[in-house]
Amino acid sequence: MPFKLLSFVEILPMDARFLPARKLMIEGDAEGLKRLLAAEPELATARSSCSHPTLMQCLVLDGRGKSQLESMIKTLAGHGSPLTDPLIAAASADNPLGIAILLDLGADIDGNGHWSPLEEALYWGHPACVDLLVQRGAAINRLRKAAGLGRRDLIAQCFGDDGQLTPLAGEMAWPFGNNFPDKLRHDRQSIIDNALIYAAAWGHIDALDDLLNHGANLHAIPPGFDFAGTALHYAALQNQREMAHHLLELGADPQALDTKVKTMPENWAQHGGHHDLAQWLRAHREAQAS
Repeated sequence: MPFKLLSFVEILPMDARFLPARKLMIEGDAEGLKRLLAAEPELATARSSCSHPTLMQCLVLDGRGKSQLESMIKTLAGHGSPLTDPLIAAASADNPLGIAILLDLGADIDGNGHWSPLEEALYWGHPACVDLLVQRGAAINRLRKAAGLGRRDLIAQCFGDDGQLTPLAGEMAWPFGNNFPDKLRHDRQSIIDNALIYAAAWGHIDALDDLLNHGANLHAIPPGFDFAGTALHYAALQNQREMAHHLLELGADPQALDTKVKTMPENWAQHGGHHDLAQWLRAHREAQAS
């Protein structure tokens, strides 16, 4: 997704006191990390005022693929490092090994009460992490989760006979804090339109149609996304050509602009490296305009 414009290894470093440990983790020096924490065990639980909030979160983000990842995670956990927020971070960084290790150590698979690892993996578009979390028993207890997984049975349970949302649908949330106004958090249209984006990004046509039948807006740019675009933008970004074709047949606008960088679905496809889809969308847009 466009959020990948952010590089977790290029943002500002942690507070100075954490930098020696961060360097050891990036280098994969598990023994060096053990020695450092033996001398300064409080580093495992302390929080930084900038960048990664804890060393564990830094590790699962910067240390993906490191040969000593398991040893270093266990070292930090042994000194009392928190586990659940780093589990969510591991899902954002496409780090299935980190997820598995943290779950085995007792991290809460359903997150921190506001946001969950499964939502994080769905949001950032990491299939291996999604599959692992579902296999390990992650709750599918929000409309956006059901939509991203194509679970039409659970989508149906999110609506009552009167068409109103049931408690299973949940409320508006995103990875960047619990900062939606109360009115928006519980707004039916926003919740349904938000779920529509997840269905489009993951290519679940039947789930998307179900949401449209419940009143989702095909042209919506709903809250809950940093790079905010339409369903067609997200289908394009994730190379969901069948979904893109379906959306266009339904009347989706190939000239629609996202609200952050002001680009069209074809540009999102190009950004995602899906050049054939970008060219196809461009041709469709030009033919429509002629």
